[in-house]
Amino acid sequence: MSLTLYKKKRHFNETPEPEGKEKSSKGILRFVIQKHDASHVHYDFRLEMEGVLKSWAVPKGPSLNPSDKRLAMMVEDHPYDYRNFEGVIPAGNYGGGTVIVWDEGTYEPMDAEGLSRKEQEKLLLKQLYSGNLKIRMHGKKIKGDYALFQMKGRGERSWILTKKNDEFASEKDITENEKSVKSGKTLVEVAEENGTTVNHPEAHGTSKVKGGRRKVEGNKQIQLLNDAERTIKKKSAAKTSGKSSSSKSSKSAVKKKAQSVKELLGDSFALANKSAMPKDVVPMLATLVNEPFDSENWIFEIKWDGYRAVAYCDGKNVELISRNLTPFTEKYYPVTDAFKQLQLKAVFDGEIVAVDEKGLAVFQSLQNWQNTPVHLQYFIFDIL
Repeated sequence: MSLTLYKKKRHFNETPEPEGKEKSSKGILRFVIQKHDASHVHYDFRLEMEGVLKSWAVPKGPSLNPSDKRLAMMVEDHPYDYRNFEGVIPAGNYGGGTVIVWDEGTYEPMDAEGLSRKEQEKLLLKQLYSGNLKIRMHGKKIKGDYALFQMKGRGERSWILTKKNDEFASEKDITENEKSVKSGKTLVEVAEENGTTVNHPEAHGTSKVKGGRRKVEGNKQIQLLNDAERTIKKKSAAKTSGKSSSSKSSKSAVKKKAQSVKELLGDSFALANKSAMPKDVVPMLATLVNEPFDSENWIFEIKWDGYRAVAYCDGKNVELISRNLTPFTEKYYPVTDAFKQLQLKAVFDGEIVAVDEKGLAVFQSLQNWQNTPVHLQYFIFDIL
């Protein structure tokens, strides 16, 4: 398999990543899982095959729980030498950010007893091209049987990684073990060692501050939450008179994480009728006309270059569904997580957009947003 695409995306005079050649290890096949703080924090799941590392970006990382189905987006093949890479990819380069070797080890296809290395690889390639890998992993963190299968109707790059129910299955969140198995350091420590900071300090329990690190709560991906919290704190502070009752009021106010639907809608809330949570909402689509016009009976909105999606929010239970009824909950999990933090009971009709550093929508980056220098935004059209 060619490394042409891998090399095309990188400037090796600027990045410390290995240029690499197609080569294989001797003996047992190897795997590596790298934690990567790029445009978003994710895990790169890599399996040695055909002299390269077949690679998938797993946004939430691998799980020990058989009930978890983790989205895995297939990316370009990486050179075998990449399995040892740990360091910082400079900003401005493809995948810019900090990388650690989160786990590594050997693997083979399930039921591979008696098969030679060559026969194992032949079986794995057959499974890969049929879209259904069944592997047994022997890592320092990840052990046991896993399935990696292609999602039907979602393009050849969309896969699911799930744990088989075996002796290593557990409800423990293995991603809480944040340290590299190579250096024993976290992403934050590797970044600091290289004279920089991680791209997403809030994802690692730290914030960019001079002179050290401090704990932070929440997620910066939705500014509404932080703005509401500051407003609530200001109101509480203004009412505080030093009495215990005021103190209790202040404490309870700080616990509030977001505006209510009433606060979001303002005067329009009076027009809303309370009803049960709707299902299968059909988004209101644009109407094609011959020429622009101006009418008080019409509202005009920006045509965003993204994916239309309805967000069903019931507290921390959130589902993102496309206009074609395709599940987006896992694929665009930063949007899902942001709604979970708001803890609202409402249905939102909006557009998921990948935005670059200049604030411009980059539609072609939506499918591979984890590995491109963009961040996701959800533009709300209607609140139902």
